[in-house]
Amino acid sequence: MDHLEPPAYTEPPSLPHQQPGTTAGESLPQLRDRRREKPLLSCTFCRSRKVRCDRQLPCKTCTSRGIGLSCTYELGGSRKGKSKVSVGDRIQQLEDLVRSLVGQQQQQQQTPAAHLQDVSEHSSQASPTASPQSVPTTPLASSVDKDALVPAQSHASMSRSRDRDRAGSPAPSEPGSMRLHSQGVGVGASYVGSVHWAAVLDSISELRDHYEEEEEARMLATSDHVLLQSPGPRLLYEPIQATKAHLLASIPARPVVDRMVARYFNAEGVVPAILHSGHFLREYEKFWQEPAAMSCIWIGLLFSVMCVATLYQQSIEDPADPETPERVRVFREQTLHSLILGQYTRGGEYVLETMINYLICESFIAQDTEIGLWLVQGIIVQLAMSQGYHREPEKFPSISPFAGEMRRRVWAIIVQMDLRLSSQLALPCVLKLQQYDTAEPRNLLDTDFDDTTVELPPSRPETEVTPVLYSLAKNRVDKMMGLVNDVVNDTQEHPYTEIMELDRKLQEAEASLPPIFRWQPLSQSFMVAPQVVMHRVLLQLAIQRLTIWLHRKYLAPPYTQPRYQYSRSACVQAAIKILEFQQIVMEETQGDGLLYPARWARWMLLSSRPRAVFLLGVSILCYYIQLAKSRPDVSLDQATGAKIHNLLRNAYPLWLHSTTVSREARRAIDHLSLMLGLQEQDSGTPLTGSATATPQGTDMSLDQFTWDAYEECIASFPATTAFGGEFMGPSLPGSSSATSISTADLLSMNLNTPESGGWMDRGAFRP
Repeated sequence: MDHLEPPAYTEPPSLPHQQPGTTAGESLPQLRDRRREKPLLSCTFCRSRKVRCDRQLPCKTCTSRGIGLSCTYELGGSRKGKSKVSVGDRIQQLEDLVRSLVGQQQQQQQTPAAHLQDVSEHSSQASPTASPQSVPTTPLASSVDKDALVPAQSHASMSRSRDRDRAGSPAPSEPGSMRLHSQGVGVGASYVGSVHWAAVLDSISELRDHYEEEEEARMLATSDHVLLQSPGPRLLYEPIQATKAHLLASIPARPVVDRMVARYFNAEGVVPAILHSGHFLREYEKFWQEPAAMSCIWIGLLFSVMCVATLYQQSIEDPADPETPERVRVFREQTLHSLILGQYTRGGEYVLETMINYLICESFIAQDTEIGLWLVQGIIVQLAMSQGYHREPEKFPSISPFAGEMRRRVWAIIVQMDLRLSSQLALPCVLKLQQYDTAEPRNLLDTDFDDTTVELPPSRPETEVTPVLYSLAKNRVDKMMGLVNDVVNDTQEHPYTEIMELDRKLQEAEASLPPIFRWQPLSQSFMVAPQVVMHRVLLQLAIQRLTIWLHRKYLAPPYTQPRYQYSRSACVQAAIKILEFQQIVMEETQGDGLLYPARWARWMLLSSRPRAVFLLGVSILCYYIQLAKSRPDVSLDQATGAKIHNLLRNAYPLWLHSTTVSREARRAIDHLSLMLGLQEQDSGTPLTGSATATPQGTDMSLDQFTWDAYEECIASFPATTAFGGEFMGPSLPGSSSATSISTADLLSMNLNTPESGGWMDRGAFRP
């Protein structure tokens, strides 16, 4: 039977307005309402939140919250009888709408205008709870333009998404996560790459939406206070309020300074080997003989040494000295005053060493990842390159062997810090591998050479631990970090064969580590120095992070191609390893732990530098749990699920302890509490008891158009639990000793032998 389209306007004078497709009998209950339906002057989101709407499409409010695609306007009558729907039902309705749109696009007989009209009619019938009408791109007047239902770019984007689903391959280039926020009189934006932990959490829309309002209110309430208390690295903001005489007057008595200098050169694992101890001590003696004769930059170097040493002392003090924070503040302030007075932008001797120490202090003081640290690192890189540190010293006869070797040490640390800080923000590195040819420093003790050396001795064997050996080991991993970072931040698609080749090279880099720094279970490391064991942990954390970077893209659906099974397994297992290492460090640095002499690492875990890798591990596991709950093609055995559950529960106290000082920790604890059912909804019902499983047809893919559109459209709906009781089962309570991961189990874990059930047995995990 042919469908008869009603004329443009067929309403008789004696009858009320009648919607197309309804009968006279159906419209009888509306006889008393003679008012004509008027377009509402606020979009659906602004009206539900009772905020002002500027009547644009999309409006400013929806744009600033990152939900521009879901900005819609309804007719006045469409709200009557509207009932609440669950997130799953809403997603299902949106899926039906997309499928209808795709099917109707194949009908070439239809014109674009008729095509969009049919979609509008279909959605109004199939989805009575969601009105798909939209408004014109100009401010609202008195009509609603139905032709603006779908943005023009949406058709091509959905077509590309459909092609990817058919091919079973992930998105060619993942855009990362962009957050818009109010900033003074305008709107600012914060961007992180797709491998950043925040981007992974943002892909779990139920979690993001649950805390969106709360986080916005919290930021509005605390933004002024935060800006006043911690504007970022002081080097970028501090005015000059001191003279050289003031700097010298603020230096403590020599016995106090002597102890701090000694602590600096004995703080293994914290202080990079950028200063030659013998050479520095000779300069140190000259300073005490005639302080005013030393340059402002050297005085700044001394302040930076005292600041790093004081921070190190703070990390191992129990209980902490209440005067330590004030000393850190003074030394940090005087360091930057010395740099400014010494005109550090001109370069010169000791400038880079002072700035590296200063950046170390800033990174430990910062409670959250600070973009200013990345900017300071950029300044250091530019200053180093302007002084030729990126070129091999042997090519320049005017550089002495001693100066050349120290330049290699400094450059190696600069490269490492560039990679570390860039990875925290998931942004491209400032340096590229092809931009420098400086060789690695040699594995030498400071006593092996000095400024009178005519020819450097050969490197010591890698079985001998020197202050430089750990830096050499990190460089081997960092070379891979640079390659992986370039791939994951590239806007072009890379073939899967290239990803697997990088994975192979990463495993080769791990195998090339000095034997002393290769991971061994703690049960086999009783005779190894705690500092060396901690260095092993740090190297493993770097390797597991790179593994996630390489393979996280393939963790996202669709799961139609088994060729990506290795990548999914590798990604999840790397996240599990990261949290297991976190548990080892937090437990074994206690007073009776094996790593108590290296307890500075526990303090480091609360700083911004290493926190990012743990947040990445937490985010990956939360996302995978969500996938396992919502998709039938993602399988997760009960033992692995219990292991993940307990690792997340063990991580909870660490982030709970950090919430008072860190926005990142506060966000992590919010998501963990929701995932673990440790928090109640507004209604007072525990999340674990009220959770409803996400529909199995839901597309949970990361950074693909379809899922981005879905999560934007459901931004105004309540969140659902991502880690409900139906997933874990009644036999897996959080306190079950059968599923808990004890320190004894972690002590005996082995990464190298698949036969032992260790982490490298990736084939045993089959998503």
